[in-house]
Amino acid sequence: MSKLTIYNTKGKEVGSVTVDDTFVSKKVNKGVLYQVINLYQASLHRGTHKAKTRSEVRGSGRKLWRQKGTGRARIGSIRSPIWRGGGVVFGPKVRSYSYSVPQKAKRLALLEAVKSKIQDKDIVIFDKINIETPKTKEMLGIIKSLKLDKKCLMVQEKLDGNIKLASRNIANFSLAERRNMNALLVLRHNKLAMSEEAFSNLLKGNK
Repeated sequence: MSKLTIYNTKGKEVGSVTVDDTFVSKKVNKGVLYQVINLYQASLHRGTHKAKTRSEVRGSGRKLWRQKGTGRARIGSIRSPIWRGGGVVFGPKVRSYSYSVPQKAKRLALLEAVKSKIQDKDIVIFDKINIETPKTKEMLGIIKSLKLDKKCLMVQEKLDGNIKLASRNIANFSLAERRNMNALLVLRHNKLAMSEEAFSNLLKGNK
């Protein structure tokens, strides 16, 4: 079993949390990460693109000239796809790009994303954060003490209102509750900071 250091808001060591050796030594399963991240990105695709077919474009449906005897190519309607302003053949339609994978795959991908942060030493475990007044200056002091100088995601079991208010104007800093974590959210940030409670419940698989 391996151990990760727990820090307080002053940046001092106050304990440790035990993790399985597989989080430190075993290679990250990139296959499941690729599958699940594609899933999340596909669900973000709005799919609101639309091209009109010949039945939807504006224009008369009458035959423009007689079939034979004019010397010109035969034509049925001005809305034909071969005419300028006509309909589009096999154009894009409004659709959903989302699909599903098993919940076990999503959880495995999340654990693999956290594993990658552990192996890259880009994770910080802290005990508790208490902010009495919602001031950005206080939150910036905590971020500096924990050395969260890069684009960071801070995860807690439950978010306090003062923490939300104190963090909303900080650039490259995001907050999330553990229940809302996913692999894409973790990998979008360079650093991951988790409370001891949230980290322990994640490993236990608590809902």
